[in-house]
Amino acid sequence: MVIKLKNSHASIHGLPVIHSVDTDIFDITYFMKCMECTSCKDQCCEWGADIDMQNVDRIMKHEDELETFTGIKSERWFDESEKKTDPEYPGHDYLRTTYDEEKDYCIFLNTQSRGCMLHSFALHKGIDYHEVKPFFCSMFPVTYMDGVLMTPEEIDENLTICLGDGPTLYRGSRDELKYYFGEGLVAELDEAENQWLQQKKSA
Repeated sequence: MVIKLKNSHASIHGLPVIHSVDTDIFDITYFMKCMECTSCKDQCCEWGADIDMQNVDRIMKHEDELETFTGIKSERWFDESEKKTDPEYPGHDYLRTTYDEEKDYCIFLNTQSRGCMLHSFALHKGIDYHEVKPFFCSMFPVTYMDGVLMTPEEIDENLTICLGDGPTLYRGSRDELKYYFGEGLVAELDEAENQWLQQKKSA
């Protein structure tokens, strides 16, 4: 069920703008502590991620250091053949991080250890990981479409083995939502969550 929020909430980058929420994010649960998982093998990082060109530019400011850190040349980081335009993306233009056939995962996945090398690089440098990590990766396991906060395709198609144990998708992503969209959005979502749970209880 999609609930219309009282206000529209723009991200810190101006886009996207969230005006509604799908109540599935208040119901579906998952194992939130990704780095403590011993069975998924970083499944959510398998195919790479959409990344807006403004985010690409922020990454490229660290090109030399990031090449050294990852051991991967920058010309391999992004799939230019996937470049597209979408009015909901900051700057409107985006592409994808490369799917590496040798790894069988996103180019930025650390297959020698765990997790995203962009995230690890940010921690190593002492910078906010939001500066380099793609929006959709930080927001997982929620996403958006046409201004509606919702479940991603991986959840809808039951492709992630971490579902069913832990907090709700909303509770797991609440801090990221607060970072990107501010206190106003999470206050409205908290209210919508409470109303939805009360409605289910009384049904």
